[in-house]
Amino acid sequence: MQIVILIIVMDDRLVWVALNLLRGNKHGEKLITAALKQYKDGSGITVPLSPKIYSDAEKEIENAEKEGIELITINSPKYPRKLRDVKDSPLVLYMRGNIIEDDENAISIVGSRKCSSYGRMIAEAFSNEIALAGITVVSGLAEGVDTLSHRGALAASGRTIAVLGSGIDHIYPSSNKILAEKIIKSGALLSEFPLGTAPHKYNFPFRNRIISGLSIATLVVEAAEHSGSLITARLAAEQGKDVFVVPGNITSDKSKGANQLIQDGAIPVICVKDILNYIGYKKKINTKNGKRLSDEEILILDALDNDAKTVESIAQETAISPNKLASILTHMEIKQLIKRTAGRFRKSL
Repeated sequence: MQIVILIIVMDDRLVWVALNLLRGNKHGEKLITAALKQYKDGSGITVPLSPKIYSDAEKEIENAEKEGIELITINSPKYPRKLRDVKDSPLVLYMRGNIIEDDENAISIVGSRKCSSYGRMIAEAFSNEIALAGITVVSGLAEGVDTLSHRGALAASGRTIAVLGSGIDHIYPSSNKILAEKIIKSGALLSEFPLGTAPHKYNFPFRNRIISGLSIATLVVEAAEHSGSLITARLAAEQGKDVFVVPGNITSDKSKGANQLIQDGAIPVICVKDILNYIGYKKKINTKNGKRLSDEEILILDALDNDAKTVESIAQETAISPNKLASILTHMEIKQLIKRTAGRFRKSL
C-alpha cells in the first residue's frame, strides 16, 4: 500500500480531519496519539497517511461545507481553549451554531435519561437560573435531564451547548430535532464524530469528556448506580473540575449513583447559589430579552431561590421597603421573571 508522509502546518485542517477519520482503527489510534503529543509539545508533526484517507478527508470537508457545518480543528483559533487541556483532546469539532468568548464560563448538567418528576423539576429550574446568571449550560441532548437542561437555559434566553454522541447530521434522539434547531440559534451543536456516525453506545463515554472538558464545573442532577452521568462526573474530577450533586431520595434507585458521588467527595448543593458561591462567580443575571436586571431584582431572585415567599418575607430578606417592593414585584411579573400564587411569589421557569 502506498503511503504518503504529510506534515501538519498551522493552517492545515485536512490532515486533522484525515486523522479523525481513523478513530477506532488500531493503527490510526497510534498515529493520533503520536500526533497529539507532538502538537502539544509544539514540535513539527509528520504522519504517514494513505492517499485514500487523504481523499476521504477532502470529501468529508466538502460534504460538511455543503450542509453548512463548520469544522474546527485542534489547531484552529476557534477551538475551545479548555479542550486543549483535556487528555485525548478531540482532533476535530463539527459545529452548527457558534461558540463565543462568554462560553468559557460554562457549567455542564448531566443526569438520568429516565428521570423522576423531582429530577425533571430540578434540571429545568437549576439550568434556568444558571443561564440567568450569564453562565452557558452544556449537556448532551439525551432524553431526560439533558433535554430539560437545554430547555431551561433556552427559557432564560441563555446560551447552551449540546455535545452529541453521533454525527452532527444524525440528531439523537430524533424527538429532539426541534430542540436542536433552537440550540443552534442560542449556542451550538458539537460532535467529534464524522458525518453519518450513528449513536453507538460506545460513543457516549467519548462524548462525555467533551461535555466536562468545556465546563468549569459539572452538576449531576439525578443518576442511577450505573448511569453514564457518573462517567462524566469522573472525567470532570480527573480534569480538575468541581463536581456538584443535587442530593436525591435515598430510597430511589434513580438517585443511588448521585448520592454515592456525595459519599465519594462530590459537593452537595441544594440551590444554584451554592454553586455560584463555591466557584466564586459574580452573578450577571439577564432578563428574558437579554437586558441586565436591576440590583433590586437580583436581590429578589436571590431571596426567592427555589421557594415561594410572601411580600413580607422578601422585604425582610432584601431590606427593600414594602411600598417600593410592591412596585418592583409588579414589574417583575410583567417581565415574567416571577409569578404569584396564593399570595406568594416564586421564580418563573
